[in-house]
Amino acid sequence: MGALQPGLPLLTMLPRNWHLTIIDLKDCFFTIPLQEQDTCRFAFTLPSTNKERPAQRFEWIAAQASHAMFHQNAKTLRRVFGLSWSDAQGIVKACDICSRHSGSLG
Repeated sequence: MGALQPGLPLLTMLPRNWHLTIIDLKDCFFTIPLQEQDTCRFAFTLPSTNKERPAQRFEWIAAQASHAMFHQNAKTLRRVFGLSWSDAQGIVKACDICSRHSGSLG
């Protein structure tokens, strides 16, 4: 069996007693509080659509700095993350905070 998702290691290669949690966010945006000592272990991968380019990997520092971008308008999401217009609008519409602003952020 190969990796469960592009960019993930083979499960057989992980150390035996290594604690690992994988959270598949799919289409959800929410905040997961982290203990300060665990922030160095936090990372996420943003795959490209239809594997057009390699997946981008973000670690805590980049995630912390880019958190504000998730609540910006679709135009900025499209520019910063290289998303298609429909994907960027979908992110804005799916966000509870941003969707309250109706079409002004999309």
